[in-house]
Amino acid sequence: MTTADRPDPQQPEENPSGDGSHDIDAEFARLTAGLGLGDEPLTVDDVLAESAEEEPAIAVVATSVASAKALAGAIRLGREARTDGIDIPGGTRTLDTETGAIAVGELKEQPAHDLAAITSTALQRTGLVLFWRRGDRMTATRYKAGERGEDVSPAIVLGAVADEVEQLLLGALTLDELGEGIDPSTLTRNEALSWISKKKR
Repeated sequence: MTTADRPDPQQPEENPSGDGSHDIDAEFARLTAGLGLGDEPLTVDDVLAESAEEEPAIAVVATSVASAKALAGAIRLGREARTDGIDIPGGTRTLDTETGAIAVGELKEQPAHDLAAITSTALQRTGLVLFWRRGDRMTATRYKAGERGEDVSPAIVLGAVADEVEQLLLGALTLDELGEGIDPSTLTRNEALSWISKKKR
């Protein structure tokens, strides 16, 4: 075989079936070879899955609590009451709306459910709804007394929240546009008790 006849090692071999196609994962592995991505070759599905994970997510815990201060205090005490060790997710804040205070954050799915569990532990008799959205996917889950309840259609319960909350969940508003809010994890126990007791008077 002459140099001119020798196949180029950089060019993918065609499928033996003769249809001119080749395995997309094999081609992808060839293109990413030597990039220091670990021992296991990446596939196209791996990259698509990672891209989905990087999409921004938003969690909204909708309650009937009258003020963001009282809700922040309740969440702080709810964390203390849990015996499973879950903590208030970083980036959580409480905000006032006309239909009740909400706890929000750019949270992945499990931390979002942790926040709802902590919040409903504090509120006990009062039910709440956790809305969670990433990209085109939105879920709504009921919580009561610290326990996860049924999943419901978001369309059914969105009508019970303030317009700005609905716009946030639909991507028409950002968290920054809703305001700074209150971070419950920064409260001391005495502050939490004080904010709750003031609201009860």
